[in-house]
Amino acid sequence: MNFVINKINFLAWGIMGLIVFSSCSSTSYDLIIIGGWRFNNTTLKMEPNTGIYIKEGLISEVAEESNQKAHTTIQLSDDDYILPGFIDLHAHYRVSYNGVAYDDTVAMPRLFLANGVTSTFPAGEIEPEKMWHLSEQIENGKRTGARILHSGPYFGTAAPDWDANFTDKDIEERVDYWAKRGAMGFKAKNITPEHLKVLIQRAHSHNLTVTGHLNSGVGNSVNPQEAIIMGIDRIEHFLGGRLLSDSAHAYASLQDLNPDDPALDDIIQLYKTNQVYFDATLGTYGAIGGIESSVFEDWAEENKYLTPFTRSLVEKHEISEFNKTCKKIYPVKQLVLKRFYDAGGLITVGTDRPLLLDNYLGSGLGGFFIHRELEAMVETGIPSQEVLNMVTLQNAVAFKLDSLAGSIESGKWADMLITKGNPVVNIRNTRNVYKVIKGGKVYDTKYILEYCIDKLGLNVDDL
Repeated sequence: MNFVINKINFLAWGIMGLIVFSSCSSTSYDLIIIGGWRFNNTTLKMEPNTGIYIKEGLISEVAEESNQKAHTTIQLSDDDYILPGFIDLHAHYRVSYNGVAYDDTVAMPRLFLANGVTSTFPAGEIEPEKMWHLSEQIENGKRTGARILHSGPYFGTAAPDWDANFTDKDIEERVDYWAKRGAMGFKAKNITPEHLKVLIQRAHSHNLTVTGHLNSGVGNSVNPQEAIIMGIDRIEHFLGGRLLSDSAHAYASLQDLNPDDPALDDIIQLYKTNQVYFDATLGTYGAIGGIESSVFEDWAEENKYLTPFTRSLVEKHEISEFNKTCKKIYPVKQLVLKRFYDAGGLITVGTDRPLLLDNYLGSGLGGFFIHRELEAMVETGIPSQEVLNMVTLQNAVAFKLDSLAGSIESGKWADMLITKGNPVVNIRNTRNVYKVIKGGKVYDTKYILEYCIDKLGLNVDDL
C-alpha cells in the first residue's frame, strides 16, 4: 500500500518542496543532532547516531559526523534514544458534557506534542472549521501542537449535521468539498452500507483513505467484513466477521467471542488478502474497563491538566455498565490482536481517548495514552521494536504519508522525539520523552506540559 502522496499542500505546511541537500562544506544547517542512538525502521534496531542534519524543516542528511555548521547543535549522551515522531491514527480532540460536544484546541494539541506525537489524525472532527483554524495557527507558528492530518467531519450519524436521507450525490459532494479543503482521510461511524460504499468510492477517487468505527451488522449497520469487500482501507476497534452476531451490538458480541475459534482465520485472511489495516485501540478498552495493570498507572499526574471543574466531574464518576462491558472485552481483544499479528495482519496504532464526561472512559488523557497503547500491545506479546515501527512508519504507510513521515530519512519531515532509555529493550522508556522535534523546531516537553495545567476540559463559565 505504498501510494504516491498528491494531496499535501506544501505551502500550508510551510515547506517549499522536498529538497535533499548535498553534504558540501559550504552547507549551513538549521539543526544538527549528534550522539545517542536512533531507531532504524528497516533493521528495527537502535543504531549509533553519527549525525542527523536538518534544514528548513526537513531531514537533509543522515550521515557520518562532519564539521558542518549549524545554527543549533544538540549533543546527546549514550542514554539518549531518537525515534521518528509518533503518528496517532485515532486521535481525538473531543470533549463532551451534558450531550454537547466540541473539539479542544487549547490543551489537547500540546499534550499530544509533549508526548512525542508529532502527527494526529483526528478520526472525525466535531468542529471541522475550528480544527482547520487551529491547524493553520500551528503551521504558522502561532500555536503549539501536533500536526493535524485532517479528517473533516464524521461520515454517519456521529456527525452533528448528518442527514440519514443523504443521497449518493450529497455524499459525493461532501467528500469533494472536504477533499478540496485539504482533508487527508475520512472516518465513518454509525453509517449505513449504502452510504459507506459511496464514501469509499468517492474518497478513493481523490486518493484518500477511509477508516471506520463499524458494528456487527445489527440493524442497518455495517460489519467490517462487508466494508472490506467494499474496499475500505482501515478498520477501527473490531475485526468483525461472522464471529460477531448480527443480532446484537458489536460490544455485546465481542465480550463473548472465543479468540481461539478457528473461524477467526477466515476474517484475518480477508484482511490480509485485501491489505486492510486493523487499529485495535487496545489500551482504551483496558482503561475504560478499569483493568489493574502497570500499563494503566498514572505516572504523570494527568488529572492536573484538567480544569478544576472537569477534575471534579472525573473524581465523582460512577462505574457504568459500559465500563463493566469493556472489562470483559479487554482480555478478548488482547488475544485477538496477538493472533492477528502472528498471522501477519497489518496493524496501525491509535489512542481513541476523547474526554467524555457523560460516559466516563477511565483514566488516561490523549497524548499520554500513546505510551499506554504501545505497552498494552507489547504486553500481548508483540515485540517492542515491531510496535515502534507500527506507530511510526507503518502508520505512515497506512495513511499514504510515508514519503514525508514515519522514519528518520533524508527528505522527510524533521519530526522526532528524544527519550531517556532504550524503548526497544523496555517499551516503558517512551514515557521518558523530554525533547520533541517537529518540522525542525525543538520543543522541551516540560515547558509544553506546564502550560497545559488546569487547561483541558470545561470551566464553570462555559456552561
